[in-house]
Amino acid sequence: MKKLLLTFTTALLVFGGTTTAQIANGTILTQNVIITDLDGNVHDVFEYLDEGKTVVLDLFATWCGPCWTYQNTNALKNLHNTYGPEGTGEVVVIAVESDPSTPVSHITGATGGGPDWTAGTPYPMANHNTIANTFEQGYYPYIIRICPNRQVFELGQVSAPAIMAQVGQCISETGSNTPAILAYTGDKETCDDIEVAVTLQNIGSEELTQATFEVTDSEGVVLTYDWTGNLATYEATNVVIGTTPIDETTDVTVSITSDVDDAANSSISQTLTYAKESTSVVIVRIQLDTYPTETTWKIRNANNTIVASGGPYASSQKHQVVEHEIQLDEIGCYSFTMSDEYGDGLNAGMWQGGTNGFYSLKSSEGTTLASGGGNDHYFDDITPFMVTSYAVTGIDDVLVSESFNLFPNPTSGALKVELELLSTEKVTLDIFDIVGKSVYTKDFGTIAAGYALKTLNVDHLNDGVYIMNVNIGGNNIVSKFVVRK
Repeated sequence: MKKLLLTFTTALLVFGGTTTAQIANGTILTQNVIITDLDGNVHDVFEYLDEGKTVVLDLFATWCGPCWTYQNTNALKNLHNTYGPEGTGEVVVIAVESDPSTPVSHITGATGGGPDWTAGTPYPMANHNTIANTFEQGYYPYIIRICPNRQVFELGQVSAPAIMAQVGQCISETGSNTPAILAYTGDKETCDDIEVAVTLQNIGSEELTQATFEVTDSEGVVLTYDWTGNLATYEATNVVIGTTPIDETTDVTVSITSDVDDAANSSISQTLTYAKESTSVVIVRIQLDTYPTETTWKIRNANNTIVASGGPYASSQKHQVVEHEIQLDEIGCYSFTMSDEYGDGLNAGMWQGGTNGFYSLKSSEGTTLASGGGNDHYFDDITPFMVTSYAVTGIDDVLVSESFNLFPNPTSGALKVELELLSTEKVTLDIFDIVGKSVYTKDFGTIAAGYALKTLNVDHLNDGVYIMNVNIGGNNIVSKFVVRK
């Protein structure tokens, strides 16, 4: 974790406590927060939320220069005056000194040599020793909105109108029977059947016990699921709707089709992508940030075994570019995991004279399989990819251009293999499932030079994606096909 000793005039702030990064946007607050302000008034966050108000918290530190700068923009003062208790009553603003090592006397400037933060501040101000842990605060200032449905979102250092624009996106209790889909939580990219899942929340006044889900793509319904359970108001659960094969990028919509009182939050759309294909040689390239000791990566095979890894890197390597070439031994599905221990991505801290870092995973042919960097926030950013061919030479000596073809693809049972050989060669064929298990083998013996058409019966294979490896005179050529009955 980054821990810095900063003066009051420092331009960038990083929290130096025991947490690792800010709470993920959209997280549902399950434990109430009680704040006692400097005047002894008690503020019950859940009570405000139950009244339909949005709570805006400014988690600051008295030694934090940007905190003081933002305080003096009067954004929160304007927000409180216009939309707080004396205005429209839509919002509650509370500023909290959240550094547990700062005494209360520093807030008023009585000690510590700083300004009086309470002067001219119309909204409540408090000192709270544990609130930083509650919200996994990673830096100062950390300004968040808590919506009536308990979801937490970071606001940033923005104006009162900009805050209200985000407040307008909050979800509140409505009706008695009102399930809501808050987020898509299933697979977004895969080299296997894709698992579709969502976060379901009850935003109705009565207990939610059932909901019917339907997943559709451009061709119609692909999945349905009847969920049953018991969710009190604002309780949430993850619902796995089911799995479905895909062989290309497709857009799906998840909808609640059972009767509801308010359907405003009863559907969500998501783009699903089949994993990019690669040769057996991949290249990991990283421009490290100011904190290379936080950066690690791993490649796992279909059995979840780590087959390659790198990092953490040495502090002396900050801002350097590192590159690793990896030879993967098997055809099949792999996953690449990029991790940043602190969770702020490859953010070099340009205030320290660096530049933002980046990472990429590419095939030996230059296909980008995964990439990211800068301020991307990730702890374990996982990207699947599919190795469909060995990075070998010599195939062109055996096969003429476009001499290998599979059709129909997808197939419902019969699969034709079309070959045209430059010379007489021994030909064998192996089919593997997505985890690399052999499911079919065929020895064609010796095939004469010229055109050949072979038919395979793959009716016994389940729906899904398969890899065919054709060995021609000791050289391999690999192709993917889909069984869809």
